[in-house]
Amino acid sequence: MNSNQHTTYHLFCFVYLGFAHLSNENLSEKVMEEIERKVALWMDVNPSNIVEFNRILHETSDWYNNLKSEERLETVLEIAKSIKNIEGFTLENRKAFLSDIRDIAVADGRFSSTEKQMHDIIGRELGINIMTTDKNIKKKLGF
Repeated sequence: MNSNQHTTYHLFCFVYLGFAHLSNENLSEKVMEEIERKVALWMDVNPSNIVEFNRILHETSDWYNNLKSEERLETVLEIAKSIKNIEGFTLENRKAFLSDIRDIAVADGRFSSTEKQMHDIIGRELGINIMTTDKNIKKKLGF
């Protein structure tokens, strides 16, 4: 799938999946369900677009899994930055998107320091200055 075929929903799903995997390599069923729920809400999934929803989930998963592990973080951050520039995607939309990231993080019942760091970095790429960590995150994550 080339980048011209990526919809906004692919981009959202990619950041959600990348965030979840890079901050905790063991993706629980609860986390995956939360990612699917968030994408479904953005897409307003109903019987008429359920096939498209499933296609987006599969294509995005394949896209993410086909990247070299060292390219994943950079790609997630590039996409988060590009989401900020989607025409008509307001600051309120970006805040809702970042809130989705937090919901995905806590789907397994905890919000780890690695998840907090990733959350804050993605927030910065979205143009939202928020700190959930207690320490300065100028250093690069250890992925």
